[in-house]
Amino acid sequence: MEARELIDFADDQARKRGFTQAEWSRQAGFDDFGKLISNTYKKGNCKVNVLIALLRPLGYELTVVKREDRK
Repeated sequence: MEARELIDFADDQARKRGFTQAEWSRQAGFDDFGKLISNTYKKGNCKVNVLIALLRPLGYELTVVKREDRK
């Protein structure tokens, strides 16, 4: 998945759980207004630590797996 796909997935999961951007932001440990989430969604990218924090209240975690080199 690319960054934009992960952000779209997380946003979809948050909406399915009934979270507003403000509530999701608070539960992830960020601001009370959801501005970070709004900006992340608009830009289509964010820092990995932000994505990890946003996934946590949704019950997901980000795992990085090393792939074999392609030839």
